[in-house]
Amino acid sequence: MNQDRIVAEYRIRMNIDRPEKKIIEEFKNFPTACISDAYRRRQTLPSNIKPVWDVKHRVAGSVITVSGTPSDEILALKAIEIAQPGDVIIVTGGYEASSSFWGGVMSTMAKVRGVAGLITDGKIRDLADCRELEFPIWATGVTPIAPTMDVPPGELNLPITIGEVIIKPGDLVVADEDGVVVVPQKDIHSVRDAVNFRLEKEKQWLEKIYSTEQMILKDVVDELLAKRNVEYLDK
Repeated sequence: MNQDRIVAEYRIRMNIDRPEKKIIEEFKNFPTACISDAYRRRQTLPSNIKPVWDVKHRVAGSVITVSGTPSDEILALKAIEIAQPGDVIIVTGGYEASSSFWGGVMSTMAKVRGVAGLITDGKIRDLADCRELEFPIWATGVTPIAPTMDVPPGELNLPITIGEVIIKPGDLVVADEDGVVVVPQKDIHSVRDAVNFRLEKEKQWLEKIYSTEQMILKDVVDELLAKRNVEYLDK
């Protein structure tokens, strides 16, 4: 009897748990900078992942994860199929690729199905079409080179890593013109509370600046400098 096991070339999870829609809507009001601060700089994707066009609004949604060969579009297409309205697709190829895996037709399908955006450490093409569609995309670059299909291995809705950030399907992602931050489901409520505290503190700082025209954190800065060997050249 043949005991050899057939190794799957693609691994796909169709169903995932998602954050509550109410809390996703709350995070749409949170700048990624404040989330990053509240998270002590953790969970922020590499800065070379940027909006490929001037995205007008912040995107927040539940994550659909895709990993595979950087130029293979097959699992990205499957991700569009199984995504629910408001989901954000995050794709990693794990290394540099010269070709794209996503273009204008895929952006059209994703937008029609209600996908909120695409985030990837790879490249896309058909930038003009994506811009005209106003489909939000964060990527490392743009190239005219076409994607391929059926270049295994690959995984859909299993954990992925981009930079130093581990991303699981169903995590909450927020993306804006500053960058991308991923919030694991287990941390959503604590991060929300920390961000609200941070926003209230910044509001107080701004009110003080406008009302008194004084520097904020002056005492903190002076105290830190007092502990250092500082030479004031004009004294």
